[in-house]
Order: sequence, then structure tokens, then C-alpha cells
Amino acid sequence: MNRKELLLFLVVAVLLIIEFVVFSDLPFFWDGISKANRATWIYENNFSNLILPTEYSSGHPPLWITSLALFWKLLGQTLFSSRLLLLLVNLGVFYQILLLCKRNFSVSVPIVMFLLVCLDPTVLAQTTSLNNDMMLLFFTLFAFNALQKNSWLLYTIALSGLLLTNLRGIYCFVALLLIHIIYNRRRLLTFNRNMIYAYCIAVFTFGIFLIYQYSELGWVLITKNENFSEHRKTTTFMLMVKNTIVYFKNLLDFGRIFLWVPLVFFLWKVFRQKKFSLDVPSQRIFIALLVFTIVFFFGFVPFSNPMGPRYLMVCFILSAILLINVLFTVSANRKRRRGVLIIVAVALISGHFWIYPATISQAWDSSFAHLGYFSKEEKMLKFLEKENIRPSEVGTNLRFNGRRVAYLSKDKAVSEMFPVVDLTTNTYVILSNIENSTSDETILELRNNWEEVKTYENLGVFVTLYKNPKE
Repeated sequence: MNRKELLLFLVVAVLLIIEFVVFSDLPFFWDGISKANRATWIYENNFSNLILPTEYSSGHPPLWITSLALFWKLLGQTLFSSRLLLLLVNLGVFYQILLLCKRNFSVSVPIVMFLLVCLDPTVLAQTTSLNNDMMLLFFTLFAFNALQKNSWLLYTIALSGLLLTNLRGIYCFVALLLIHIIYNRRRLLTFNRNMIYAYCIAVFTFGIFLIYQYSELGWVLITKNENFSEHRKTTTFMLMVKNTIVYFKNLLDFGRIFLWVPLVFFLWKVFRQKKFSLDVPSQRIFIALLVFTIVFFFGFVPFSNPMGPRYLMVCFILSAILLINVLFTVSANRKRRRGVLIIVAVALISGHFWIYPATISQAWDSSFAHLGYFSKEEKMLKFLEKENIRPSEVGTNLRFNGRRVAYLSKDKAVSEMFPVVDLTTNTYVILSNIENSTSDETILELRNNWEEVKTYENLGVFVTLYKNPKE
């Protein structure tokens, strides 16, 4: 790594450290709460078993939650130690992105364009999320870089890591295998027989986990926990059509449509006009992007599990690199090229402010927009306390009942629970656009017929308390 590359990484590293300091007390959020709950089980059972009981388990491998529990063992069960682990993973992710850019940027592309690749709003938002997606992204990028380097040892570690982090690692494994085959057939990579060992060792390692899990629980992959098993079922044709729309929405959301439109346009120019052609680095990225996109499509769309943009982060990174390469290949006009890059950068930054109406589901963990929610939650809870409104009177689909886990609170005092929204029994209802569980009919009923008591709102995120007009 030369001086300029080191300086770029140091800039990103400093920004990540600043983010860590500013958000060191940010709680677990959304799916991260379930990870905190599972890591707590491992921690409280003193690592006696890394296989979670069925009532806790969704079937995912335990690498992330075990890492959390280990950091808690060393540094205390706090948000600070949890976020320190995430910081290390984040640094690893952006180091791998820099290596990816260095190896795959076209000759005419300045390495500073690495910063544009880092601007994706979902990738940035996930740097604050205590979920396992950044660890999965790290191992995926690590594996892709090791593949291009033809290093079987690094490739073995990376493949094993992604398979032991999340079941979606299976899709990444399949995609990398297909990419490897295509690279060899197109002579984009020198054949290395030792790389076969990497696949075998990774599969063997994952197999040991599955055997261990089956011996403990009597099932693998498809959990018997009813809270999660519904997400592993194949779906109907009409829902597949809906999932297809959601899939492409996730690709284009949060400003990325302004990246994909010029990318498709310039690729069309490359393939249509013989005077242009993709250089070797661009061919590698194009193949990888195509394979990952197709594998993810057939891995997600036919099933009932809700999809989030964070599932596709490697595609966002590859598409940004490919656009930069193609733009520097096709557009000789510097002003036009600079104009496109500025539009893409502004669009990606604006993605953090793309907020839809409450009746449209939104991936809140895929942009920084969700960061303003936590202060509003605290204000609403203090308002309820001030007005002597008991939790048992308030229906909500927000995860208020998971706050002790989300904040890793040591207070185990039994308190009243917030019931779920039921307009026939709730005296009050708290509604926020930060959750997607409340039906459109319920939202409209609350807004049109219930009394609005208190609202906290800023930058498009709101938390509102409604009172039943019949009470």
C-alpha cells in the first residue's frame, strides 16, 4: 500500500473512530436486538454451549453472537464493548474495499475514487448496526480479494468465516464458486489447484457446525422455531412477483437509481459500439456483479423471508466500482465525467433523507435516517411517565419491550409490558414510521378517528401517541 492509499484509509479509519465515539451508547436496533438476546444466552451460560436452544435460534451460525459474548467476557457486557467489536469489523470492511478498488480500478482511475465507493448509504448505515451483516460483508470481500490474489489459505479463512456468520453466506459461497469457474474459463485468473482445498475445508468446517447443531437440536438450517420458520418457506407466484419488485427496489433505493441509470447507459455504449471495450479489471467486476445479483435474486425472491437492502451490500460496492471504470473508459470529456460523479455522490448522500409515507414499508437500518429515532423514543417514554400513563394501557408495535436487551441494561426488575396494537382494547396507541408492522388500515384509522395526544418529529421520523376517542 503506497502513501496515497494509506492516507485514504487513514481518513476513513478516523471517520469510523469518530462515529464509534459519537454513537458508543447507541442501542441494538431492529434485528440486532435478537442478536443481543442470543449473545446474552451464550454469555450467561459461560460459553458452555455455542448452539442456541430452539426457542432462541433462527438457524444462523453463531460466529457474530459468540464474538459479542467474547468481547463482553473480556471488556464487560456493555454497548461500548459491543461497538468496539463492530468498529474492528468496520475497519476490516473498508480495508477490503480499498484493496478491491486498488486491484480492480482501471489504469486511468485515480485511487481517490475509493471514497465514492464508500458513500453507499446502506453500507454506511450498517457501520452503526450491531447486526452480523458487516461481518458477513467483511468475509465476502475478503474472499473475493483472496480469490483474485489466488491465495488458497486466505480464501479458506474467508469462505469458512462467511459460512459461519450467516446462512446467507451460503449464497455468497455459491456466487464466489461460480465467479471462480467463469474467471478460469475466460482466463481472467490463473488456475490454482490448491484453491479447491479452500472450498473443501470451508464446506467441511460448515458441515461440522451443522452436525453439531443437529446433535443438539435435532434440526439444521430450517428452524423449528415458529417465529422464524415462516421466513424459510417457498412462496406463491404473486408473492414472488411482489418480491421481485422489492428486490429491484432495494437495488435502486436510497439514491442508488442515480448510479444504476448511468451504469446501464454506459455499459450499453460499451457493448454496442466496437470502439469501446471492457478492460480486464472491469470484466472481473462485471462478472462478479452479474453473478452476485443473479444468485441473490434466486436465493431471496422465491422465499417468504422479508428482504432488506443490507442483503445486497456487496452488489452496491461492485456496481459503484464498475460505474467508475466504465465512466473513465467511455467518457473522454472531463466535465461530463465530473458531472456524473458529482450527481452520483450527491444522490448517495441524499439517500439518508429518502423517507416514505408511513403506509410504505422502509428499510430503516439501511440509511442514517433511523439515528434520530432514539431520542424521540426517550421523550415519549418520559411523557408517558409524566402523564401517569401505564404501559399496559398503551398498544404499540415498537420494540419497547426489548429495551432492556437493546441497551444491555442490568436492571432485571419486572415491569409492565406494552401490549401490541389492538384498537378494540388499547386506551392509547404509539405509532411510529420506524416500524413496518402496523397495517395501513390501522394507520389510517388512528390518523382519522383517534385523538392525537403528543408527537415528536424531526427529519421525517415521528413518534405519535394517540388516545381512543371512546375512552
